[in-house]
Amino acid sequence: MRKSFLFLWLTIAGLILFFWFYFPSVSHYRDLKIEEDTLRRELGEMDEKIRELTRERDLLKNDMTYLEKVIRDELGLVKPGEIVYKFVPDNTPKTPPPPAQDREAEGNAALNPETPLPSPSISPSPIPTPTKKSAPVYPRQETR
Repeated sequence: MRKSFLFLWLTIAGLILFFWFYFPSVSHYRDLKIEEDTLRRELGEMDEKIRELTRERDLLKNDMTYLEKVIRDELGLVKPGEIVYKFVPDNTPKTPPPPAQDREAEGNAALNPETPLPSPSISPSPIPTPTKKSAPVYPRQETR
């Protein structure tokens, strides 16, 4: 009986030691795997960004039409003799619709031919004016 009692206590002590050392390392391993997956995903995103930037760099070096498009779009430069038209948005406030009572009165006025209808108000829209910009300075093309 004493031997079985001692064996039971040694087994319990062994299990406690096993769990004491095993579970923290498993938890740490899981945390490291999650971090590895995150870093691999970020690495893939960065590789994709590097490919995009390399492609754009090659286009800027070799494709003059792409270079001209970038210069026009991002820097706003124009060729000599070109005129740029800039359209300014209309910032005048819109008139709110009339209240429900006025709309009802307008509807009744339409039925009564003796009541004059209100005249619509038309506001003129601004006319865009051309603006001139200075000519861009393009890099020299090297001939091969």
